[in-house]
Amino acid sequence: MSRGRVVSGPGTSGRMPEATPLDHMRTATGRKAAGGEAAPKPPKSVTSSPPDAKPMATARQFRVFLLIGMWMCISIGLIMYNKWLLSYKGYRFPLAMTMTHQAFTATVAHVTCRLGFMSPPRLTFEQLKERIAPIALLFAASIALSNFAVSHLTVPFMQMLKASIPTFSLLIGFATGMEHYDTRLLGTVVGIGLGVMIASLGEVEFVWEGFIVAIVGLITEAARLVLTQRLLQGQDIKFNAITGNYYTAPIAFATLAVPFVFFELDRYQQTVDLAEIGVHIIGNGLLAAMLNVSVFVVLKETSAVTYGIAGQVKDWMNILIAIPIFGNKVTWVQFMGYSMAVTGVFYYKKIRTKMALHAKEQAEKGNVKTEELTANPSEAPDARLVTSGQPRG
Repeated sequence: MSRGRVVSGPGTSGRMPEATPLDHMRTATGRKAAGGEAAPKPPKSVTSSPPDAKPMATARQFRVFLLIGMWMCISIGLIMYNKWLLSYKGYRFPLAMTMTHQAFTATVAHVTCRLGFMSPPRLTFEQLKERIAPIALLFAASIALSNFAVSHLTVPFMQMLKASIPTFSLLIGFATGMEHYDTRLLGTVVGIGLGVMIASLGEVEFVWEGFIVAIVGLITEAARLVLTQRLLQGQDIKFNAITGNYYTAPIAFATLAVPFVFFELDRYQQTVDLAEIGVHIIGNGLLAAMLNVSVFVVLKETSAVTYGIAGQVKDWMNILIAIPIFGNKVTWVQFMGYSMAVTGVFYYKKIRTKMALHAKEQAEKGNVKTEELTANPSEAPDARLVTSGQPRG
């Protein structure tokens, strides 16, 4: 006789006996019902997230905002400091300034690596000569030319001109075969170039010498970005914002020392009073070294998309902050042109992101070799050598 039926007999009332906890357990664990089929298991309860998950996420977001704000302040501060020294303090030595930046950057990178906080990749002499030295040479040239241009142009106008780097990078990529022709990319860079041209026409304090040097410097920077992609493509060489400068900063310093001796050394010895301006030289160099550290930290804690958006905000802040500090005049024509250029840069990066995702999907399917997937050559953060260290989203 099966359990649970009415039982007649002495001491019984003829009622169905109440199910015991053991009966519930048996039924829940698969006691067979009529027909031989196992009774369905109750659905598993959905576990809720830990009660401290939301506070942890909020704390991380706050930390990310704090780090991005720190990076923006250092970057904007360095640009303003450079402009003040070169144009208002009378320290018209862009080569010497760039050498100071590289000396402090190299020192921080080497100390950091020597103390064991991170390890730079081991490179052979041939790798240094053929793959790193050309990049460092162009890097030194682009920064020195940029500093020279800043001494003649306003900070807002210089920031507007920098929006043209994707245009030069793509055109150089097309010319060298590093980029495949794409109508969408070409259309966006044409729009960027047109916006920069409109912004240039609206510049009140236009100086041809500074403008030409700025354009040459931007083309040099674009060439460096493309060359970085070409020389390091498929190579087992991985850098971040600090370990990259472990090698490039000393080479850049030595590269700049040659033109400094010929063009600035005599005038530097005759006019520079280190007792008066020495503290500014040291402070400026330290700020440049801090910028590299902040770039490393921000890239480690954020995504590339977040970094790109923050960079766009920072560029606008550079313009808006420089206007009251230096009394620069910015016309509505410039704002319209620069807005057009920034919109083009936004869509350029959006197209790039879609292309990268498509290439990644193709690589996962085995249609593309992994080493063919390289970073966008027009988006190196703050012109530093960064080829790895995937940031977190």
